[in-house]
Amino acid sequence: MLISPTFTIFTILTELRRGTPPNKIWQVFQRLGARLVPRLPFWLHICQEAGLLNRSAHPTSHVRTWLTLPAHVQASRLLEAWQRLPRNKKDRIARQALLRRLKESAPLKPRDQRELPGLQALGILQKGKLTAWGRVILLGEPAPTPAPAKPWYIKSNHLVITFSPDWLPLWDLEKYLRPASPGRYPLQTADLRRAAQRGVAGNGPEDWEQDLIRIIESGLKVPIPAGLRAAILGQPAIQVSEGVILEFSNPAELPHLRRSTLMRKHFERILSQRHASIRSQDAPRLLRLLEGRGLYACYHEESRGDGQFPDRRTHFYRSPGSIPMKNGQTVPGLLDEYLRLQMALDILYHAPGCARPEPRRITPLLVEKRGEQVYVTAYCHTRRAQRTFRLDRIEVPGEKQTNHQGHEESQRNT
Repeated sequence: MLISPTFTIFTILTELRRGTPPNKIWQVFQRLGARLVPRLPFWLHICQEAGLLNRSAHPTSHVRTWLTLPAHVQASRLLEAWQRLPRNKKDRIARQALLRRLKESAPLKPRDQRELPGLQALGILQKGKLTAWGRVILLGEPAPTPAPAKPWYIKSNHLVITFSPDWLPLWDLEKYLRPASPGRYPLQTADLRRAAQRGVAGNGPEDWEQDLIRIIESGLKVPIPAGLRAAILGQPAIQVSEGVILEFSNPAELPHLRRSTLMRKHFERILSQRHASIRSQDAPRLLRLLEGRGLYACYHEESRGDGQFPDRRTHFYRSPGSIPMKNGQTVPGLLDEYLRLQMALDILYHAPGCARPEPRRITPLLVEKRGEQVYVTAYCHTRRAQRTFRLDRIEVPGEKQTNHQGHEESQRNT
């Protein structure tokens, strides 16, 4: 399979970003039905000289800029890196002379033969003659107008990208998905679970699901199919956090401490009404601050019946409850009830800038007042992370209907 230098470099950079060992990258090309020519050291040196790889063979931030460049500019940058690559000044001069002879259609020297494979790999030369890109770069011919990238599409549980694509969205996509063949990304359950693994491992933002959906929609140019959206949002993931858990004897103490801006920065991860997780390195300073407020910490472990092995406290997922709203009950009252029971609740949240309310499933952890507004800190099962909601933007499904029924009953009683 004939592949372009941009595709070769793109594949090498994405595999290095995933942590693939350099000596295994050739197997990736073999799986894609392509052959890596020349060998990998040639491409690694080119990428490092072009500023696409750092010394530890990890992609740099310049990669995103390079991927947005037109194809002839990309090829020109690679050719410049190829000329600077030899550490021997004599070899650099020889490469410059070779390009001059190609530009002037002069006969090549025997020494030039060893440099031709590199120029062929960069798309400058083919069968001893300049390619279209070679004539553009060396002879100054006008570059052809690139055809607009075609929208992505979904076929047989595969996301299909037609070449030549917009490389930058593809670079973002490969943070999560891996191609089965050039331009074909499987969307089976196993592939989406691997995407979830890469997302929670830190390759993407905290809301990795929304990031993946945004990337796919930007390529499709249309909203993502509902089934695929549900499959992405429904992938299970486990996030492991290290730190110290503080347990308060009085559930009113944690909201009281969070009234202070300084304390709120420390108590950002709420586990329940009486539990909060803090970073281990922050624990000594925070405990001193708490002692200054008259709160003294004691270390203890709960023992089992035999008194030999300690039980570790764990925060488990709870299925959503089904507590109906009573007549005249308000949203704050319902939230207080779910907070007391530590049950999950389905709500509609009117986020700023959104035309329609968004369905969320939350387990309330803390209700506190800041200034004139009341905020609910909760674990959001939809986002799989802790979130803060403003109370006046929360709507409980069935709230209006319940209130309306209560009003009708009162009218009948009257």
